[in-house]
Amino acid sequence: MVKLSYKLRNGDIMMHKLKVRANHTVYIIFAVLSLFSLTLIFNDNIWFDEAYTLSLIQHNYSDIINILKSDMHPPLYFLSLKTFCCIFGYSITATKIFSAIGYIATLFLGSTIIKKHYGSKTSIIYMLTVGAVPMMLYFSVQQRSYSWSIFFVTLCFIESLLFIANKKFYHCILFAIAGLGAAYNHIYALLAVAIIFAFANIYLLIKDRNLFKRVIIADLIMVAGYSFWIIPLLNQTKSASSNFWLSGVEPLSVIVFISGIAVSALVLMKKSNRKLCVIFADVCVMGIQIIGLFVTVFIRPFYIARYSVVILGIFAILVAFGVKDIKPKPSKVICTLLCVVNIGCLVATGLFEYNPSMTNFRERFSSQQSESDTFVYCDSAFGIMSYYYPNNTHLCTYKENWFEAFENVEYINKNEIADKVDPNHKIWFVKNELTKMPKCIKSNFKYKKIDSFQCDFNKFDLYLLILK
Repeated sequence: MVKLSYKLRNGDIMMHKLKVRANHTVYIIFAVLSLFSLTLIFNDNIWFDEAYTLSLIQHNYSDIINILKSDMHPPLYFLSLKTFCCIFGYSITATKIFSAIGYIATLFLGSTIIKKHYGSKTSIIYMLTVGAVPMMLYFSVQQRSYSWSIFFVTLCFIESLLFIANKKFYHCILFAIAGLGAAYNHIYALLAVAIIFAFANIYLLIKDRNLFKRVIIADLIMVAGYSFWIIPLLNQTKSASSNFWLSGVEPLSVIVFISGIAVSALVLMKKSNRKLCVIFADVCVMGIQIIGLFVTVFIRPFYIARYSVVILGIFAILVAFGVKDIKPKPSKVICTLLCVVNIGCLVATGLFEYNPSMTNFRERFSSQQSESDTFVYCDSAFGIMSYYYPNNTHLCTYKENWFEAFENVEYINKNEIADKVDPNHKIWFVKNELTKMPKCIKSNFKYKKIDSFQCDFNKFDLYLLILK
């Protein structure tokens, strides 16, 4: 009896030590992955979408909302970022920090809620998967709504699971609030929470009629809360149906979709994984891609792989749920591989974010240009150049309503371009290397290529123009 008691006591001590070690591992991984993101904020490279963000938040709150009504974006991210910058200053570093906080908040869900309800092992695999997803670190410092969309969609999914499992009313409220946060951040985050709400409603209607009555409260909160943006959303959708920039199916979106099918098959291959939480996560991960590709193929091109990042947190949960019950040795191998991939992602993203091309170009160009020069554009190059050279004259030959965000850009008729430029000062033409030289430039100017630079995934060419 004494020996048995001694063994039990030793077993309890061993279990306690393992639990403490697992807890420490969770917090170490959270801290390290958070630092990975923060190391990427110390550069001033931006691309067009980020230039749009930086220009938009210079407007007052009501103007931001009015401009966004003519674009495809809900207002929460931009209004929140403006408030953040009002406190901490308007700079590229500040805006990158705000995005990094969204990424860190997504990791924080793993070290808190997921750890509490699903255990340290699930928490560890979740966080390592979040960091190991290609492009996740890239989006963690993008001055766009993606990192916060991922956070809210992930929180919405977790709270829906907890509401179904625990039947606690506060989970129902948090479920609805997180859903609203996602819906007001990105249109595809709205689609993601629509799938989450639809699944929860259908499941509870079939399995638990009493709990279904409660989920209707979450539905009403969601509908009432989003009613302020319903009309702008309908107008945006109508506008996008005729002039959205995408022209066909993006190959990368197909590759991501096939990869999703492969991961889902591997997870569901194990019979013990065919349970509510895994199936729910899989429906969300694949549902947004199926709907996006279906609309793109059969109605109007409106989906690219980048938009699916809003469900990356749920994807990480899917992987964590699928792996957590396998034996210790394979688990260690998987975690080790995920750690290696995380380091690889940091190195690759760091090289990309700290690409010196734009900085070197600006140094070379500084001796050739002055604030009296005029820049001319026929594509999105105006967004980048008008940010880096705000005091120059910027003329663009096309316009969308949401271009109002760029206050220092003038939009002109391409046939009047020769009358709008000042021949007594230098005239520069900047375009994406993939853009053909427009006829209005060829017919009115002699042009000479002076330089080029890389900006995000795009390369731009700089020409000196001389009136004929």
